[in-house]
Amino acid sequence: GLILNKFLKRFIDMRGCYLTFEASSQGTLFVVWSETKVANALAFFEPQKTVPKFKFTSGGGRSELCREMSGGTGERMKRYYGGWASFVKLAKQFDGIFTLFTYGSLPKADIFLLDGTKTEANVLQILPDTPISINNFVAVGVVPHPNPCYTATTMNSGYFISVGHREGVALTI
Repeated sequence: GLILNKFLKRFIDMRGCYLTFEASSQGTLFVVWSETKVANALAFFEPQKTVPKFKFTSGGGRSELCREMSGGTGERMKRYYGGWASFVKLAKQFDGIFTLFTYGSLPKADIFLLDGTKTEANVLQILPDTPISINNFVAVGVVPHPNPCYTATTMNSGYFISVGHREGVALTI
């Protein structure tokens, strides 16, 4: 009954922040704050902190994250991975529960997190369709799929960031 209905309402509403892609401006990632599920989104986070109302209303809740990524080489791919990393960082700012959706035609990116509460087994890959709280993580690395650079399960922050920068993009969050 009631518990299932609450779960279904939460799943259908999916109020929060979405990462979307459009081909305009040579490939653009957008952040979209929405009261309801956004079609064709790449990722989503459900904020656990209060979100200012204007996030949902200003510009229809939509803002550009990064552009000029089409072509998929060098700096353009760095921008693409950087957009993903920035979205994860935004999720952390709102104590978000992050979900990576399974998506089709865009280049696959592997997303790794560094858990700041552990000294061992502190590297975690975000798996598609598996919600995860971002709170305890202190860094994000986004690299091309597949990429073995984060196969070590234990890293310090400096090494995690340098490996991420070499292969893709890494940020402290």
